[in-house]
Amino acid sequence: MRILKIAALCIIAPALLLGAVSCQTLQTSGPKATLEVIPSETFLSPALFKKPVTFKGTGFGPKEMISVEMVLPPNLKMKGLAEGEDVVGLAVGDTDEKGNFTAAMKPIATLNWFFQVGWTPLLKPNFKEAKPIPPGVYKINATGLDSDRTASSTLKIVPPPKKKK
Repeated sequence: MRILKIAALCIIAPALLLGAVSCQTLQTSGPKATLEVIPSETFLSPALFKKPVTFKGTGFGPKEMISVEMVLPPNLKMKGLAEGEDVVGLAVGDTDEKGNFTAAMKPIATLNWFFQVGWTPLLKPNFKEAKPIPPGVYKINATGLDSDRTASSTLKIVPPPKKKK
């Protein structure tokens, strides 16, 4: 009887292990997700409203929603965020049947997160209260809401060019 139990364990244990490894492989298989930020380097100016920062990704699930967020450095305080919040939503997009997407920042996201404007009671941006984010390199993450696939890139905010006299 004891030999029978050991034999059963020798068969069941490897099968369970193989099953666990197979499930893990299924979760991580498929193409690696990628993210490109266009442009990868910019300065803050009104031109961002006409030609917004755009995000292109590949390797996500087909026909899924993608959330694009900027990770804030530990010392950066943002208007409208609670203590401990360290990401802001920049854009949302949907993938095609191949898992590719393109999403551009909307003006309100640019106003809130890049320029950090104030808002009037009539919901007009108040640039007198603006506190633009400082120059630096910011981490950008894209996450597939169904597949949980993620990709990261960076956006470099540089000081504006000096005005010619």
